[in-house]
Parts: sequence; C-alpha cells; structure tokens
Amino acid sequence: MILIKILKSLIEDGNDHWNAWREKDQSNTLDLQEADLSGMNLIGVNLSKVNLSKADLSKANLSKADLSKSNLSKANLSGAILHQVNFNQANLQNVNFTDTDLRSLELKSINLEDVNLSGTDLRGVNLSGKSFKNTNLSGANLTGTNLQNTDFSGANLSNANLSGAKMSRAKLRGALLTRANLWGASLDFADISMAGCLMANFSEAILNNAILNKANLGSVILSGAQLVGAELCDTVMNDASLIMSNLTKANLSGADFSRAYLYRAILSQSTCIKTKFHHADMQEVDLSMAILKKANFTVANLQNAYLGSADLSEANLIGTNLENADLANANLTDVVIESTILTGANLQGAIRFSQK
Repeated sequence: MILIKILKSLIEDGNDHWNAWREKDQSNTLDLQEADLSGMNLIGVNLSKVNLSKADLSKANLSKADLSKSNLSKANLSGAILHQVNFNQANLQNVNFTDTDLRSLELKSINLEDVNLSGTDLRGVNLSGKSFKNTNLSGANLTGTNLQNTDFSGANLSNANLSGAKMSRAKLRGALLTRANLWGASLDFADISMAGCLMANFSEAILNNAILNKANLGSVILSGAQLVGAELCDTVMNDASLIMSNLTKANLSGADFSRAYLYRAILSQSTCIKTKFHHADMQEVDLSMAILKKANFTVANLQNAYLGSADLSEANLIGTNLENADLANANLTDVVIESTILTGANLQGAIRFSQK
C-alpha cells in the first residue's frame, strides 16, 4: 500500500520523479502485487524488476515503460496501451492482454504460452517460430501475420482473423478454429490434425501437403482452396463447401463428406477408401484415376462428373445420380447399385459391375 501511494504521488508530479526515485533506490524487490493501477498514466515509467503479479493495469497507458525482468504473472493488462513497452525477460504467465494492440512490441523474445491474447491486434507482426501452446487468441486480429513454423497446439483461435497469414509448417494440432477467418492464408505442410474448425473460412487458402487427419471441418468454406497432397483421413467434412477446390492426390480415406458441396472440385488421383459422400453435391467433379474402393455415394449427385480410370470397386452407388458422367475405363467391380441413374453415362472400356 505504501509503495502504491508513493507511485501514485510521484507520478502525479510527473513520471520523471518516480524514475529518479527508482534510480536512487536501486531496489530489486519492489512489491506491487495486486496493486490497482488501472487507467493510470504510466508513460515511460521504470517498473523493471517489480513484482506486479495479479496487478490491475487495465486501460493504463504504459507506452515506452520499462517492465523488463518484472513479474506480471496473472496481471490484468486488458485494454492497456503498450506502445514500445520493454517486456524483456518479464514473467508473463497467465497475463490478460485482452483487446490490446501488440503491434509495436518486440515479441520474438517473449514467452506467450498460456497467455490470454483474446481480441488482441497482432496484424503484420513477425511471430514465426514462436510458441502459442494453449494460448487464448480468440477473436485476435492476425491478418497478414508471419506465423511460419509457429506452434499453436491446443490454442484457442476461434473467431480469429488469420486472413492472408503466412502459416507454412505451423502446428495447429488440437487447436480450436471455430468460425476463424483463414481466407487466402498459406498453410503448406501445416499440421491441423484433430483441430476443431467448425464453420471456419479457408476460401482460397493454400493447404498443399497439410495434415488435417481427424480434424472437424464441418460446415467449413474451402472454396477455391488448394489441398494438393493433403492428408484428410477420418476428417469430418459434412456440409462443407469445396467449390472448385483442388484435392489432387489428397488422401481422404475414411473422411465424411456427407452433404458437402464439391461442384467442379478436383479430386484426381486422390485416395478415398471408405470415404462417405452421402447426399453430396458433386456435379462436374473430377475424380479421374481416384481410388474410391468401398466409397459410399448414396444419393450423391455426380451429374457430368469425370471418373475416367477411377477405381470404384465395391463402392455404394445406391440412388446415385451419374447422369452424363464419364466412367470410361473405370473399375466398377462389385459396385452396389439400386435406383442408380446412369442416363447418358459413358461406360466405354469400364470393368463392368455385377448388380447386388
């Protein structure tokens, strides 16, 4: 309490008085834990090596303040002004940075694991190689941010804006990306396995060779996305929109595309063993040379689809609409058909099926 009164009284006379007092004091054990410093003008204040754990610094102006080597564990800095603050070697464990602008900070040397960064502004910041394990970044603005090789394992990125972000080889295993905006983001070789991406927007994103095994991509938008060579084994894709997406050579085995919209999508040479396409809209889709063994196309719409040289052995085509589809040289051994529409379909050179 005495230190808080000293701080407030000295700052009222100008921040230079506090800094001069700190210079004379040379103390390394100043204790301001749980102090209420909310809304205070702390521009340029020297708070290095101070214990500020659980302190309330919400909406305080800390521009150019020195917080190096200070203990800020569990402190509240929500809405604070942090322009050019020095956090070098500070303890930021479980700090609340909600709704703060962090663009001016040098974050490369700061540990941001387990920190609350919800609603923060990190646009255009270079965070490549940093670890955000289990960090709360919900609603954060990361537009155009460099996040290559960044670790977001278990992080909360729901409703975050990651449009145009550079995320090649980023680790998002088990992360929460519900309703996140990843439009045009670069995610080559990223690990998004077991992530929750419900209703996320990946339009025109680059996901070549990305790993999305067992992720929940229900109702996601992947229109125009590039997923060449991607791994989507056992991935939930029901109700997803993949208009004109490119999944060439992707592995979709065991994935669930029920009710998905795949108009003009490219799945050439993809592997879709036991993949579910129940009620999927797949008009004009390219499945040429795809491995579709035991795939389930029940009541799917494959009008004008191209399945040349595809392996459809033991596939379920009950109620499937294959009107005007090209099945030239396709392997139709032991396919299951019933109420299947084959009007105008090209079956030239196909290995014919026996009806079951």
